[in-house]
Amino acid sequence: MSDSEMDSIVRAFVERAASIEFSKLPADVVEKCKVLFLDFLGIPFRASELESSKILIQSLGKEKGEHPILGFNKKTSQRNAALINGTLAHSLDFDDTHRESSIHPGASVIPLLLAFKPDGKAFVEGMVIGYDVACRLGMAINPAEHYARGFHGTATCGLFGCVAAGAKLLEFRAEKMENAFGIALSMAAGSMQFLENGSWNKRIHPGLAASNAILALKLAENGFVGAAKPFEGNYGFLKSYSSNAHPEKALTVRERYEVMFTGIKPYPCCRYIHPAVDLILKNPVGEVESIEVELTSAGYRIVGEPLEKKQNPSNVVDAQFSMPFALAASILRGKLTVDEFSEKTLRDERIRKLMKRIRVFPSEELDEEYPEKWPVVLKVKAGKEIILRKDYPSGEPEDPLSFDEVVDKFRSLVRGAIAESTAADTIEFVRKVENREISELFEILDGGRMRVGT
Repeated sequence: MSDSEMDSIVRAFVERAASIEFSKLPADVVEKCKVLFLDFLGIPFRASELESSKILIQSLGKEKGEHPILGFNKKTSQRNAALINGTLAHSLDFDDTHRESSIHPGASVIPLLLAFKPDGKAFVEGMVIGYDVACRLGMAINPAEHYARGFHGTATCGLFGCVAAGAKLLEFRAEKMENAFGIALSMAAGSMQFLENGSWNKRIHPGLAASNAILALKLAENGFVGAAKPFEGNYGFLKSYSSNAHPEKALTVRERYEVMFTGIKPYPCCRYIHPAVDLILKNPVGEVESIEVELTSAGYRIVGEPLEKKQNPSNVVDAQFSMPFALAASILRGKLTVDEFSEKTLRDERIRKLMKRIRVFPSEELDEEYPEKWPVVLKVKAGKEIILRKDYPSGEPEDPLSFDEVVDKFRSLVRGAIAESTAADTIEFVRKVENREISELFEILDGGRMRVGT
């Protein structure tokens, strides 16, 4: 296929990948990659305690290989390591979020890169292109429309971000990269149906993206022919997965680095909930009579409806996607950490009663500002009516978390799982990742375990 016949989005991604060289990356981009990497690393260790994680290991972790599973004293095959590490990274709903695409890029892209064990400079290059492709596709697919069709962009767009990151590591030329994208097109999946019963499907989505990307890359590397025009074709990604796509947002991929527009979560729940929790925790309201929450329709469909179900979450996943639960727990506990998302908290009668006084509504007015902003308006009755508004969750570029705050988050997640000295060594590794090999990180973590998953 000639260059003129190539999918123009593929061409834009190929050119973007070729342009990324560590020595030419701005210093702030490299530093942001380090922050996002450290933010990722702590999550699998805490997630290893979950029942879903233990079942995952029982099901997939027995295959022999040389690729470490984070949080577990085990190694497995390359694809299974990518699948398991990606799943663990997403299982607490505590991983990074790119607001304008409404996806979690790090939970798939970083496990894909770890599975190849590159040197630090190549790792950073892979992060940059992986995030750029995943997030640009998420913007182009139109997140509200993608959700409306029942798709989870973290899974679908994350797959292509992983392909791009791997293709960069493997030094694919244009034709092989398009073949890899074309093969991956038949693997792009991830359903929002998990909301029906608070299932564990969502947790595995980024893991499947990373694992399937490795398969697509291996096939393309050996000459397997993938679908041409995977993004813009009549049955390509944009036309099949959205009724109102914006391909121009993918074509302008070289305009900025998407890692710089990726936020870090301070709370382990759906990102659409975060601005409201920020408001509650930073503005103590006393004895609450009622709260009305207004947010975008895209967010409302995930964390606000059906209201009766959101006011009565039956399990932890339900709670992670319940605006009433998150606000009630924040008000009564004065915090919202991993510990709040537990079966014990779900049974707390005070929280259950307060949830009944919290209602959620979509707002067409707020929709006009989405996805550039994720605004939330709270109308709180607590003796008097208080109206509060926040446009961006904390952890976004407009309200960022510092490296030291991410260090605190990392330490809180690995406490009791690895020695404090190992945590310190890991932090130091990330600070100087460009001068290290990823295999060294695995050696650090392997030597400092205190508690491991079973």
